Amino acid sequence: MLDIEAIWEKAESNPSAITPEEIQALINNRLWYVTERLETVSRNNVDEALFDLMMLVFDSLTEKRACVLSLWETQKLSDQLICETQAQVLTAIDGWHQTLGLHWDVGRYVQNLLFLCALIYAANVWKDDTSADNSKVMAKIDEMIRWMKATKTAPLDVLEKLKGMVGG
Repeated sequence: MLDIEAIWEKAESNPSAITPEEIQALINNRLWYVTERLETVSRNNVDEALFDLMMLVFDSLTEKRACVLSLWETQKLSDQLICETQAQVLTAIDGWHQTLGLHWDVGRYVQNLLFLCALIYAANVWKDDTSADNSKVMAKIDEMIRWMKATKTAPLDVLEKLKGMVGG
C-alpha cells in the first residue's frame, strides 16, 4: 500500500524522482478529494453544478499547488502514462456526473470528454492564476460552461474549438 503523504513529500522535495505509478497515486488522491466532497456541489441547476464541480477540482489542486506546479514543470509524460491518466480521470468524471445526475443529452462519452477538455484548458489558466480566489479560473470556467451548454446542438463543433484552444 502506498503512503500518499510520503509521496506528496517526495514530490515536493524531489519532483523529478516521482515514478509514473506515484503520479497516478497523486492523481487518484486529488480525484478522491473531489469525490469525497461532491455533497458540496450545488444541485440547483446544471450550470451551478458544473461550476461547483470544476471549482472543486481546482480546490483540490490548489491545496497542493506548489507541488502540483513543480510536478507539471519537471515531469515528462510518456504516452502510456497519458493514456492511463486519461482513463483515470474520465472514470472519475463519469462517476461524478452520475452521482450528481448531470446529463447534457449528448451521450456520456462526449459529455465526459468535453468536461475533461474544459478541465485541461482551465488548468492552463489555473497554472498562471496567482490570485487568492482563483478569479481567472472562475471566469474561464464560466466561459467553458457556456461552451459546454452549446454541445446540445453542436457537440463536435465545441470539441473542435476546445482542441484548438488546448493544442494551441
